[in-house]
Amino acid sequence: MSDTTVIVGAGQAGLQTAVSLRQGGYAGRLLLLGSEAHLPYQRPPLSKQVLKGEFDADRCTLRGADFLAAQEIEFRPHSRAEALLSDQQQLRLADGQLLSYDALVIASGARLNRLHLPGSELDGVFYLRTIDDALTLRERLQAQPQVLIAGAGYIGLEVAASARALGCKVRVVEAQQQLMQRSALPAIADFMRARHEQEGVAFHFGRKLAAIHGQRQVQRVGLDDGTELDAELVVKGIGVRPDLRWLEGSGLATARGILVDDQCRTNLANVYAAGDCAETQHPLYSEPVLLESVQNAVSQGKTCAAAILGQDTSYSDVPWFWSEQFDCRIQLAGLPQPQDELVVRSDAPNSMTVLALGADRLHAIQCINAPRDYMAARKIIALGDAIDRDRLRNPKTELKELL
Repeated sequence: MSDTTVIVGAGQAGLQTAVSLRQGGYAGRLLLLGSEAHLPYQRPPLSKQVLKGEFDADRCTLRGADFLAAQEIEFRPHSRAEALLSDQQQLRLADGQLLSYDALVIASGARLNRLHLPGSELDGVFYLRTIDDALTLRERLQAQPQVLIAGAGYIGLEVAASARALGCKVRVVEAQQQLMQRSALPAIADFMRARHEQEGVAFHFGRKLAAIHGQRQVQRVGLDDGTELDAELVVKGIGVRPDLRWLEGSGLATARGILVDDQCRTNLANVYAAGDCAETQHPLYSEPVLLESVQNAVSQGKTCAAAILGQDTSYSDVPWFWSEQFDCRIQLAGLPQPQDELVVRSDAPNSMTVLALGADRLHAIQCINAPRDYMAARKIIALGDAIDRDRLRNPKTELKELL
């Protein structure tokens, strides 16, 4: 068992690794490095409850200082990794400090995709990634400005819903022809577009931001087709990518993310990765997957800890995700595959269930306000058993009957 484990990243994956190590009997030194000033906190409420003023910042904290001290987890804020010196089993921090490790867990998460446009430096241009971003943006939304959001992914749409709840006029500009293009099935996307439009959100599909105009403060935004839209506040919500820049030259194998096996081990001895930066070969899917979700971060954190403890535990949990927009709770489990048959089951005015059926099993469910369907389908996907396609196609069949 390792004497010193260094964990880069104090989000869900990093914290879970540390907690699971202690729960598993790890007696060595544990260093948890956070790049921000805050104690480990959860991000999902930032675009929803925090923006709307329903949560204070403290309510997002995952574990307090007393808990970390009691577990002998050395939490270091303001600690950003700059380089991995794998030959020496050392980590160099941005302040030049070198840390030696016996085991290293990389849970450094993702970094924002940024738009570099004329006017990006103007007052009123925001990203939303950290709790400080959310608190600053919340304050500005209180004045009910005209808000323009770049990107109709989950973050962009959650911000749109929160801003409308606060009385702001909201426009969303999206380069694709569908909202949530990367993750939502067409029927789910169409349902949520209609719901947003019902609440007064205006969409501009197939367009990109070209420039942001104003003197000191944002006043309007120019699109790539020459259209100009009034705006007092711009939120860039165009997604994230794994934070791999600091790992260049380390010898670590990467693709979209850090390549890991089913025990979260990388190609380097005693180096593990978990969470938004880890790309793994999941037993349910033919291609490696990179999953940005709380569930994945927690599950992989537990798997990392088990591997460091020498336990034979592999990661096989069904991926699941959720989003909350207005009165809609969107829940997704599993990953649809390109050749899947899509079956829409809906028997209520404000709910929908879409199933992605493979040749011999259920690959995924995406649903809105249908928790019973969601829970049953998650179990069916995990079992991986052959399915009765005719019964699944029948909207009168309760999914739990197929378990």
